[in-house]
Amino acid sequence: MPPAGALLLTLAAVIALAIHLVAPPHRQRSDQLPGLTYEAKRRAPRAPLALVVTSVQDNGPAAKADIAAGDVIDGIDGRPIASLSSVGRAVRSDARNGPLLHIRHKGESRYKHLPGRAPSVRPKEPHVAKDSRRRR
Repeated sequence: MPPAGALLLTLAAVIALAIHLVAPPHRQRSDQLPGLTYEAKRRAPRAPLALVVTSVQDNGPAAKADIAAGDVIDGIDGRPIASLSSVGRAVRSDARNGPLLHIRHKGESRYKHLPGRAPSVRPKEPHVAKDSRRRR
């Protein structure tokens, strides 16, 4: 029979695996661009980041902007990408309109506007008069 410590360790591993499997699969990170995944690369130690697109969500904002896997994003809103946190700031600051991305695609350089979130539409509330009591 195995020692009690080994059984506890195995139980802890099973619980950790169950928690991992139950967690939401795609949590939106603060530095994520909508509709695509990327790998950040730097050419030199202090050089700006370049984001290499690794996948694009079907019918997502990036697919609608004609961004494909293998494209390299090297600027957002006219500025080089200094850090991953700057990606998140740019996406949050342009949440309604979406950021303007500078993309290198098969040797060509182009700008693509990544669509933002649609504004939330609140249903209109019915108009009620301030004094709705019946007058006699």
